[in-house]
Amino acid sequence: MRLGRWLGRWGSRLEGASAVGICATVAAGLVTLLGLLGQPVRADSGSERLAAIDRLIAKGTANSLATAAALKQFGSESDSGAYALIARAVQLAPDRRDLAWLAVRLCAGSSDCEDSVPEKHLLEVDPTNGVGSAGTLSRAQRKNDAAAIDAALTAIANSQRFYVYFDPLVAATATELAAAWKSSSTPTAKETARATMEMMGVIAGSVLPSTQSFSYSCKGIALQQVPGRLDLCRRAAKGFARADTFLVEGLGLSLQQQLWPLDSPEGRAITAQRRVFQYRMEEYSRLNISASKLEEFPADALDVFRTHEREQDAALVYFAKAGSPADPPAKWTSRALPRVP
Repeated sequence: MRLGRWLGRWGSRLEGASAVGICATVAAGLVTLLGLLGQPVRADSGSERLAAIDRLIAKGTANSLATAAALKQFGSESDSGAYALIARAVQLAPDRRDLAWLAVRLCAGSSDCEDSVPEKHLLEVDPTNGVGSAGTLSRAQRKNDAAAIDAALTAIANSQRFYVYFDPLVAATATELAAAWKSSSTPTAKETARATMEMMGVIAGSVLPSTQSFSYSCKGIALQQVPGRLDLCRRAAKGFARADTFLVEGLGLSLQQQLWPLDSPEGRAITAQRRVFQYRMEEYSRLNISASKLEEFPADALDVFRTHEREQDAALVYFAKAGSPADPPAKWTSRALPRVP
């Protein structure tokens, strides 16, 4: 599946968010998407990828199995054994929050996986992460269960963060893929960079949760007729914005701007926060970390991902390297199309 096609599917779920604002966010969030949008993740042969997956499975470590699982599932319309592999990885590293979340996402594509099983484990090892309630919200929305919807929104609102573990998962899997390509020798820096770029695309296509349920629960009649729903949605939207990727943070900010009057004190504060976010996202897209050209990819990317759990914090590392200010200069204006909250 081409990454652009996958993004279109994910973007179509963002009902209730500004179409223009979301397009801008999709265009610039998650560094991999900046360079690879609309392109195949990598033009390798199917046989080469299958050989790498076989080596990763034979190695049998938590990281190698997680890498094999993500590669198997990427681009597939149905489960091809990916969940069984990530389940084994979780058994080997039961305290790993990033693997627990990847298991939840891969379970969603498996016909013989009960969602509650990996979700329960995620909540056990990562109880303050609101992303663990995303599946509960989806199921409550499908049943139109107002009480269950409110409970899930409350969990997201009260969470400390909304992390999908993009940076840690790329760091954990890219080295494994590079080694699998080079079964008889140590990968070169160029080969490691190439594997990093590949896994950035694969992980981006694996970790994002569905957001349709949130938009359905927080717009129109529900906001007017369900007591307390507007306040709860406002709080939950803030929970979304406590994200570890630009893409999800942007969604949270867009949702907040829809739920507050723009001329209110809260609306003005969100607009100011959005300006900083937009500046950092756009400037990050112009740095070499976002390039699809292998020769421009930074050699220290994996080290930065390993030591910075949030994509936004990794961006600030490269801002400092480039001598760019972390906050927008007074006269800075966005180059993105005008957006309507």
